[in-house]
Parts: sequence; C-alpha cells; structure tokens
Amino acid sequence: MGIFNFFIKNFELYFDVTAIKISYGKQQDAQIIVVKSVDDAFWDDKQDIAPEKVVWKDWKNAAIPFLFDKNNKGEIITKEGSQIIINYDIVASAFYFLSGWNEYVSSSKDDFNRVKYDSTLIHQLKIDGVPVVNYYFDILRDAIHQITGKAVKTPWQEHPFAVALSHDIDVCKRSWLEGSFSEIKKKKFFSVPKLIANRFFGKDDWFNFDKIIRIEKKYHANSTFYFLPQKGRVNGWKNADYDIQSTEIKAVIQSLSENGNEIGVHGSFGTHDNSGLLNRDIARIPDKTAEGNRFHFLMFDIYRTVSVLENAGVKYDTSIGFAEQIGFRRGTCLPFYMYNFEKNETSTVLEIPLIVMDASLMYKKYMGLSQKDSVPAVIALIEEVKKFNGVFSILWHNTSFSDYKYTGWCEVYEQILSYCKNNNALLTSSIDIYNRIAGTGTTSVKN
Repeated sequence: MGIFNFFIKNFELYFDVTAIKISYGKQQDAQIIVVKSVDDAFWDDKQDIAPEKVVWKDWKNAAIPFLFDKNNKGEIITKEGSQIIINYDIVASAFYFLSGWNEYVSSSKDDFNRVKYDSTLIHQLKIDGVPVVNYYFDILRDAIHQITGKAVKTPWQEHPFAVALSHDIDVCKRSWLEGSFSEIKKKKFFSVPKLIANRFFGKDDWFNFDKIIRIEKKYHANSTFYFLPQKGRVNGWKNADYDIQSTEIKAVIQSLSENGNEIGVHGSFGTHDNSGLLNRDIARIPDKTAEGNRFHFLMFDIYRTVSVLENAGVKYDTSIGFAEQIGFRRGTCLPFYMYNFEKNETSTVLEIPLIVMDASLMYKKYMGLSQKDSVPAVIALIEEVKKFNGVFSILWHNTSFSDYKYTGWCEVYEQILSYCKNNNALLTSSIDIYNRIAGTGTTSVKN
C-alpha cells in the first residue's frame, strides 16, 4: 500500500531528510531504523484496532498511543552502534490516523453518510485534542537531529505557527427571516421591523462581508471565503440562498479579492462524490479559478472524494474536520497529502485539516458550549498547534458575525484572533498556507 512512502512524503513537507537513510524494518546500511510491528494482513483484511490493546508511551510529557506494538516496557528511541532505532511502529500508527483508515473500515454513518465522531478511534481513545501524528513525526525528527543537528523547515518564517482563517458562505439573505424568528423567541419584538426593513431597503444583516473585512484588517489578517455555486435544495438539503453569478455577489467577490482574500469553492451538496458536479461548481465561480475547496456540510467519502478532488484539479481541500467536535480528526495540526484508497497511492491534493468550526461549538446537537466556555476550549487546541509549528484552521460562518440568532459569536471570533495575534501567529488564507508548504512559497531550514 505504499505506507512508508506516504509517511515520508508528508514528513518531508516539514522536516529536512537530506542525506539521511531511513528504513522501515531492518536494513543494515540505514542510519535510522523504524521497527515494523504491523502485519501486512491487517491492511489486506481491512481490520480495525481494538482500543483496549493500544500501547501507551510518554513522549515529551504527553501520553501517546502506539497501535501495533505489544508492550510499553522499551525505550522509544535507542542507539545501536552507529544506528538509531525507533522501537515503536510510528509509521503504521501515523498511516492509520493520517489516511483515515478508521473511516475507511467503519460502517457507522450519520444522516449525511459521514462517519460518526463517536465511532472513531480518535474518540474512543479520547485524543481529539491531541495531534498524535505530530508526536510521531517529532520522534523521527528527534532521531534525525541526533545525526545531523537540523531537521525543521520553517514555512511561516518569523511566526511560530499559522492560522488559516475561513468563512463558508451558505446563506446571506435570510437574517430578516431566521433572525426575526429568533428575536420573537427572545421576546425582542422591536428588532423585527428593523430586520425586515434592512432586508428590503438596505442589506440583510447576514450580508456582512464588509464587517468581516474590517474585523480581520484590525489583526492584519487575510482569509478565505468559500462560496456555494448552487442555489436551492438537493434531495431536501439546502444549498445557497443566493445566486453566485448575480451582480451583487460578483461585486462582493471582487471586493474580497481586492482586499487580499482568497475565493474558494464550497462544493455544493452531492459534489463530494461526483467529479462532473464539482467541476461544474468551480466553473460557476465568477472571474476566478478556485484553487481550494471545502465541501458543504463537510461531506467527504473516504472511498471516492480524493479522486473527485484530483479530477477537479484543485490544489487543496479543507473539509476534513468533525462536525460534532472540534479537534484533530486525522490526528494532525499540519496540512498533508491525502491517501487515495481508490488508487492505493498518495494523492496530489493537500488537505488543510479543519480544527475548529463555530457550529461545532455552539449547536446543542454538537458540543453545545457557551461562548464563555468556547474560548478556553479553542485556546487549548491552539497551544497544541504551537508545539509543532502547525496550522490552526478555523471556520467562522458569516452568520456568526451577526447579532441576530448568533448574538455574541462575533466577539468569540475576535477573542480567538486576538489570542493568536498576541502569540505572533501568521493570520492568513488557505491558499497562502498551501503555497508556503507545497506551492511557490519558500522555506528555510532551522537548526
């Protein structure tokens, strides 16, 4: 299945392996040997892991699971003569999480045919807040550093970590309706005439792109806006409430671009498993060739979606995050090349994993956190990202910048931005992240 090649290709995005020979399994002339503990039959038979059999080891003050090893008695790294041995199978464990193996073999799905968070090993091991793959990478980084004294690439230059800011534009013309219902429930009847008047004589309160630009400029930030190219319903599920090719939306897209923001495609309902439909969506983005995608409802089919993205020619995707829970769905805070199970090979499409979505925090059917409790929950994840010079990817819908129905969530977003800015983060768009890692951006190597 090319497991080791997949591991190394993603490792090399962030670490220098020049002139280092690394082997997976015994090899006499390798400088670093990673012990192979998994039987190939595990992958051939499409097996899954029994949580109770996982071995836990401490690495840099964190308890890390090793999925294929039998005991926790040995040292993680030892030296034998001129060779460094990594005694636990970090390659197989990293592949399991990074490729989405658990999702590949799982049959537990929700109403959108998405894998349920509570059926994943990430949930069962209670590691949604731990980027375990980055700890595996750090073990190999440590081994390389012992030999060469250098290992880490720094795509963010003077910044210790990056933040990929994004907004999915699902609806921007319904505040007058949904906001009015919300205000009536709160017995704030005097707000309703204003909402309706704004809709018909001005702009809907969710048509707030200028407000988002103003807020982000305060923090010297740029972001990505993912627009839905299809309007109306598909099989009962909502797509956009606006026409992406209307004059007003074209003007918005032009204004966003002129202010340094990226315009991406928000693949509409049904595009995640249909190349023709996704290509149709991309073609509808006005005067733009969308380089990145996030699917509506975070739809993702582990069997087919990677091929769909490849066929559409997008450079990156950023759909992989749990709707129900913030955290590290693929066990990483760094973008990575996905694994294509349909072709059994590493994909050319980079995934920028989604770590925090506003809806995950606020919706009662998901985490249902208060605004007060949301900020420390998010900051805990940011601190993990900082450890690994990672990318904190956050999705804040335009509706969450309004006082109607989503009162107070704009302030939560600003608190998160302020915390990141105070920690010297690079606040930028997804395409800038891509270019710095895999595109035209340049990186340096830090000793």
